[in-house]
Amino acid sequence: MSGYGTGALMPLVLVPLVGAEPVVPIIAISALFNNASRVTAFRKYADWRRAGIVAICAAPTCVLGAWGYTYLSSAGAALVIGAMLILSVPLRRLLKHHNVTVGDRGLAVGAVGYGVVVGGTAGSGVILLSLLMAAGVAGAGVVATDAAISIVISIVRLPCSEAPAC
Repeated sequence: MSGYGTGALMPLVLVPLVGAEPVVPIIAISALFNNASRVTAFRKYADWRRAGIVAICAAPTCVLGAWGYTYLSSAGAALVIGAMLILSVPLRRLLKHHNVTVGDRGLAVGAVGYGVVVGGTAGSGVILLSLLMAAGVAGAGVVATDAAISIVISIVRLPCSEAPAC
């Protein structure tokens, strides 16, 4: 699997245990370990050019999303995480149903939106996977490219998801 468990299942376990506020930073740390092993195992399949496009375009807006997340109350954070988890599956199915394909420019534009969402929510990996597949990345390449991007994004959002002084 390419990371659905981290973003989609961990909030269901963590929110009742630690509350909604620390969920995104906890998942970011967990994602570093998960994705490092995926990049190591599948590095020869990674599409490094597309990973670079997404990382460069998503990192600044990821900071913006993480900064906004720090201003949410516990109820607000729970609402944002829940809404993302609920909306992510229909979004992916809608894109797949319409056979949406994107070039490098579309990938970059999608990455900007993905950055905002991933900065402040958990479970947004489905957006990245959908973007990569729409851009023509397939099979093990999706796993490796997603993992490489996710490492960069986790490093970018971790410091910003803990303090409003990002």
